[in-house]
Amino acid sequence: MKSDWIDLGPLSEFPAEVPVLRKDDTGRRFACVLRGGEVHALDDRCPHQGYPLSQGALRGGVLTCAWHNWKFELASGACTFGGEPVRRYATRIDGGRVQLNRAVDTAAEVRRLVAGMREAILRDEPARALREGLRLGALGLHRGETGLGSLHLAFEVLTRDGAERAEYGFDHGLALLADLCAWVERGRIPAEEAFVVAAHAIGEASARLGPRGKGPGKVGARSPLARIADFELDEPAKVSEALAAERRDEAEARMRELVEIRGTAGARRALMPFVAQHLYDYGHGAIFLSKALELAERFSSAADEVLAASTVQLAWATADTSLPPFTATRAALARLADLPLPGPDSAAAATRPDAAPLEGAERAAFEAEVLAGEQPAVEATVRWLARGAGPLALLGAIGHAAAVRLARFDSAWEARIDAEVGVLDVTHAVTFAEAAAALGREALPREAAQLAVLAAGFVGKLRKADAAAPHASATTAATRARGGGLLQAVEARDVGAALAIARELDAAGRRRAFAELAPFAAFDAAVRPIFTAHAVKTLEALERLDSSDPQPDGAYLAALLTHVVPVRPELSARRIAAVAKKFMSDGRPPDGLY
Repeated sequence: MKSDWIDLGPLSEFPAEVPVLRKDDTGRRFACVLRGGEVHALDDRCPHQGYPLSQGALRGGVLTCAWHNWKFELASGACTFGGEPVRRYATRIDGGRVQLNRAVDTAAEVRRLVAGMREAILRDEPARALREGLRLGALGLHRGETGLGSLHLAFEVLTRDGAERAEYGFDHGLALLADLCAWVERGRIPAEEAFVVAAHAIGEASARLGPRGKGPGKVGARSPLARIADFELDEPAKVSEALAAERRDEAEARMRELVEIRGTAGARRALMPFVAQHLYDYGHGAIFLSKALELAERFSSAADEVLAASTVQLAWATADTSLPPFTATRAALARLADLPLPGPDSAAAATRPDAAPLEGAERAAFEAEVLAGEQPAVEATVRWLARGAGPLALLGAIGHAAAVRLARFDSAWEARIDAEVGVLDVTHAVTFAEAAAALGREALPREAAQLAVLAAGFVGKLRKADAAAPHASATTAATRARGGGLLQAVEARDVGAALAIARELDAAGRRRAFAELAPFAAFDAAVRPIFTAHAVKTLEALERLDSSDPQPDGAYLAALLTHVVPVRPELSARRIAAVAKKFMSDGRPPDGLY
């Protein structure tokens, strides 16, 4: 660190135990205190909101801000009450004059700010985390080409911290972070606001939790050269084996080595066989893996933690399609094993040239079967695969059917206190279909085919969620008085008006609508982080499905509007109590979608 000493004046002008203000020639302000024969110098601006510490009170070597009672140690700058610490500067006395070194040790400052950010996230204090992140960005070390600007390093720290402390692995906060970063990069929402939402979502879920651990033991402490030498004999398939056996520590440790040696692509290849076997945690297995891969690509230095967290999530996940309700899906997967699909060494991918397209009346008929129920959905999927249809073509149609299902959601479910059903259950069909398509593009043909069967069965299984009648379509007088725009209808929470306006949009107008509604989904649609995460990831999934659909229509935007526009209960105390009381009285489960 280069020195940059400046003169602050004669020592005689620094009364003992009294804060005084000094400025340099650029206007930078320092709060200085002579104590114990030494002049201590701190940034004069309190790191909380910028009030002058030079007007604070001193007691026992602790300087207290006069505005909000934050307290700072003179000897270190540490904050003993309030939040983040304040920067401290080296001083010396030379020839009876006080000198201050205003140079900044960048490496030490990075460590200080990162530690402050992580403590703020640990305490679920997003405002404090953002301030530290902005200070980190002000050091000028960010990679501006990513689109996240000066907050790139802050988002990277948030990613690593969230992955390290996620108790049961990759979760909604990290998935939300992946989508919000993409929206910042596209210019849809400000980076600062996105950071606050993501920091709260991650901080709330893991508040006060320490790092989860590194999954040691099975592949343990070996040198890097030894790990690389042994790795050729240790196939990535062993990750899936460890997951299937619920050897969680081993699976996580193997994933860390895999990322170190083969990177994100190696991690994808190791996890795909496992993810394609079942629908996990109501679709979260594939959904979270897709988002984890996106985060790992965006923040490569945190890829090991992100993909380790994804592995941990899969290690704890429930294999839904192994349970009794999914008999038809299991049978379809068994029949799929007998189909002559391209093998693992084939150069053909899921979009192989010989794959028959699915268009027009054929696609409409297939989607009708998907919407008819689990059994017709999976049987139709296997039948089309046997005829040569490409898994990605089928997943595109299944994604469209999922959007139709979401648009049909019967909100009466959420008014019933005896049923544990909400709109979030149905959004999973959309986000799983989109994640399956994203994973399927890099999967082996048989894995992509398995994902298509799982997605079809999931969409079909939710048929009980459909309302008997469509949503009202007439615009209200209140919305017309506001000018009749889509965003105005959404902000007025007028579902009928929003749907009526959306029906009049052409393809370009619908694309603009997704971008226009992104800030609403991120900041206004919900309060609780898990609801915000669903609003954001559902919009992103529907937009991706729309953009990749060779014959898009208004179903994707309609599904989004029926999801994000209504005001929904985000905590139903009456329902929770009623379901518990019912079970204790009659021993029967609540009514569900299947």
